[in-house]
Amino acid sequence: MKKYLLLVLVVFVFSSCKPTRESRLKEIGKYEMTTLKETKEISKIKADSLLVLYDSFISDFPTDSNSTIFLFRAADVCINMKYCDRAIAYIDRLVSDFPNTQMSEFASFKRGEAYEKACSNKEKAKQAYDDFTVEYPESDLANTAKVMSEMLGMQDEMDMIRQFEAQNAETLTVEN
Repeated sequence: MKKYLLLVLVVFVFSSCKPTRESRLKEIGKYEMTTLKETKEISKIKADSLLVLYDSFISDFPTDSNSTIFLFRAADVCINMKYCDRAIAYIDRLVSDFPNTQMSEFASFKRGEAYEKACSNKEKAKQAYDDFTVEYPESDLANTAKVMSEMLGMQDEMDMIRQFEAQNAETLTVEN
């Protein structure tokens, strides 16, 4: 607990000094490298500290193109940490603040992943993937979203296996 408070204090002190945009980008980059490089699973303390750095940059530079990237990465960290509401909030902010960017499209797709993995809500995940295919029918991710939605609608793994076997049988029949 003391480490967590100390880390938050250090981040607060650094953010209150209002360093330049470039120094903030370097600081975030270094922290990302050490945090994400150490293990496959990020610790809660490091995840929270990284989110503080992202939030600070986004608050100080809200229209910067890096803010879209940091909103997306923050959502990803939240999904991995199972911070449901925070993940959705970052995604919603990215989509609303930067609607005409490709990152907005990726975030809309990631909304399904957030509901599925962070929120454990298959119904909302399925709806998010379905909404994505309607909103971005020409996207490279549209087919993936459709498949993800179909998989979420299946009762169990055996349903998936049966469906893939049926599709495989249809493909073999058509080709012969």
